[in-house]
Amino acid sequence: MIVDLYTMIASMLCSYICWRLATFCPQGCRYRLGMSVCAYMLAVGTGGYAIDNFLSMLKGLPIDPVNPFLLIVFVILAVLVWQARGNVAAVLRKAR
Repeated sequence: MIVDLYTMIASMLCSYICWRLATFCPQGCRYRLGMSVCAYMLAVGTGGYAIDNFLSMLKGLPIDPVNPFLLIVFVILAVLVWQARGNVAAVLRKAR
């Protein structure tokens, strides 16, 4: 089974985003429930997408190709998460 290059890159970006959010260590940050829920949903969504694509590749199932414009969104999100060192509050604070 041949996987689209955009889909492969999107899966790798999603796995990075999930990993970075899951390994965030809040040193001196205050706890906010809304940000924690947002970070959890973002980690589950990106990680679930990456795992689903990986398992589909292993099983030989067809994978829907990713639109290049969605790939741009994943790249921007990965850069923002990288700059904020996994702190979703800092990512959303930059958006304001």
